[in-house]
Amino acid sequence: MLIELQAAITCLASFSHAIDQNERFHYLSWSSYLIVGIVYSFCIFFDEVPKDHRVIFSKRNKRSLTQILTIHVVFVVLLLSALRICSYVIRYLPFWMTRAYDLGEGYMSVADFIFIIGAVALLAYEKLLLVIATEESESVQE
Repeated sequence: MLIELQAAITCLASFSHAIDQNERFHYLSWSSYLIVGIVYSFCIFFDEVPKDHRVIFSKRNKRSLTQILTIHVVFVVLLLSALRICSYVIRYLPFWMTRAYDLGEGYMSVADFIFIIGAVALLAYEKLLLVIATEESESVQE
């Protein structure tokens, strides 16, 4: 039994050297999720910093601060959930989608590009959803 266990360990060790380092799938750490959430939040609320140009946090907005932050938290959770799900789905995608292409300044795969397009669409939809409450309240006043 000990000889069989040693043979199994030796076999697994030989397979680990055969795997190409570029084809290993790496999961993001919790700090990466935190950075993605912070960058996403920064992109949403970037225009709200100067008091003159506030739209989402203005008094014209019919949504309360709690409603705005709840909507934002839901969208951040959607983005981070999609990021986590993508780390599992990427195993089943064809090689041409997961292969990293050299862009000169860095590497990007087709799957990365699709995820970024989805994140930008999610960002645009949330921004639109938060700004619509302001536009509706302005049209009622006119």
